[in-house]
Amino acid sequence: MVKRNRFKKGADKTAKKDISLVWRAGARSLSVAAIFATAMYGIIAGGHVTDPNSVLFNVQGRIAGQFGYAAQDIRIAGLQTRSPASVLKAIRVLPNDSLVGFDANTARAVLEKVDWVKKAEVRRIYPNKLEIDIVERVPFAIWQRDGEFYVIDKSGAAFTSLEARDVKGLIVVTGEGAHKKVFELVNHLEVQSGLQSEIAAAGRIGDRRWNLYLKNGLKVMLPEKDMAQGLVRLKALQDTVGIFDKAVAVVDLRQSDRVVISPLDGGKKQLKVSQR
Repeated sequence: MVKRNRFKKGADKTAKKDISLVWRAGARSLSVAAIFATAMYGIIAGGHVTDPNSVLFNVQGRIAGQFGYAAQDIRIAGLQTRSPASVLKAIRVLPNDSLVGFDANTARAVLEKVDWVKKAEVRRIYPNKLEIDIVERVPFAIWQRDGEFYVIDKSGAAFTSLEARDVKGLIVVTGEGAHKKVFELVNHLEVQSGLQSEIAAAGRIGDRRWNLYLKNGLKVMLPEKDMAQGLVRLKALQDTVGIFDKAVAVVDLRQSDRVVISPLDGGKKQLKVSQR
């Protein structure tokens, strides 16, 4: 009995000692974790993680990579004028960045707030793959309003991230409602082969009709009704008499039964040409 009691007391002491060691080890682990977390905060707050010249650059991504959670396979589809880097910059992801905590729905919402993105889809395929589909808003025309120039898309919505001086080859439109009606105008111009390339600008008159301004200085006044037919008549004039190469200031197509031409050498002199 005595021996049994001595053994029990020894076992109790050993158990208490083991528990004490476990608690001390646990406390030590928590302390290490806290120190590590504090250090990581200091590294990130100090900009070391985002500094490409730092040895700690993207350290969280490299750590995540050890566990298979780094962005190692990123596929971006649908871009027409923008670079993949501009997409990744918007959602703050770089190749080999950590994807821990990444939310695809949040990334999609962020992208769809970018003014050149019409629609976005973002999918995360675990553990380390991202698929991003983008539908761009494409620059379509330049809208002049109150002395300012705005790059607009087909719907007439302006871009905030584009300067008109940086975009080449787009038709310039002005006047009330011009930004909303330019898509229709360009569609009709495209039907008439060779006309669109001659047009430098177009003015919307009273939100009812268009005046076209050609690159050679010629002004063409289109009808309020049946603009398409007016462009057919203009194309016929160019094909038959080469009107764009004549000393003409204005071609007036507002009347359906005639064309009124104002030559350069006489402000009031007009030629009336019947055209069927």
